[in-house]
Amino acid sequence: MDYTTIAWDWNGTLLDDAAICMECVNDMLRKRNMPILDLDTYRSYVDNPIVKAYEHIFDLNVVTFDVIVKEFYESYPRYIKDAKLIPGAKDMLDFFNGLGCRQIIVTAAHTSDVVEYLCKFGIKSYFDAVLGSDDFQGGSKIRWAAEYAKSGNLSKGKTLMIGDTAHDAETACAMGADCILFSGGHQIKTKLEATGCPVVHSLLDIPELIGQNRL
Repeated sequence: MDYTTIAWDWNGTLLDDAAICMECVNDMLRKRNMPILDLDTYRSYVDNPIVKAYEHIFDLNVVTFDVIVKEFYESYPRYIKDAKLIPGAKDMLDFFNGLGCRQIIVTAAHTSDVVEYLCKFGIKSYFDAVLGSDDFQGGSKIRWAAEYAKSGNLSKGKTLMIGDTAHDAETACAMGADCILFSGGHQIKTKLEATGCPVVHSLLDIPELIGQNRL
């Protein structure tokens, strides 16, 4: 398939931060003397909107979502300073750039934070747009993805969304895009497979999957 636009998710797809986010949650649990999570358990809870994940962890009548968001972002800066890109991410950005594809980011993360880290990793120039949130609530990104598609920025049937959650498949549908999901991010493979989208264990498997065998 010849794609003209690649729409990337950020957290867990390009940025390797699943374990970091787990540790932020574990900081909250340690503070309350509650059992901490391992990565598989954390990934089994991840959902959209993200508040659904915390329903498995806290009584939200006792620990409100506003408190959770506040405490999460108190911990996140301490861990994110050591974060790296997902293995193969830079190779894939180069690959699609070499094919002449436009590349954008569609994320539930705060736009300015994403741009900051794109600059830190030296990859901002790869992207034509960053479609992100103006808050820290981790909500749905379908609205701004659909608005971007309706604005005429995407060619129908020529866009590929690459993400790491079932919500990325929903976002791709709203954009009229195909979708490939990566199993090394924030959500367990069984939830990804349930979407019916192709699932890859490595980003480097994508070229062969889309019929482009050269890196």
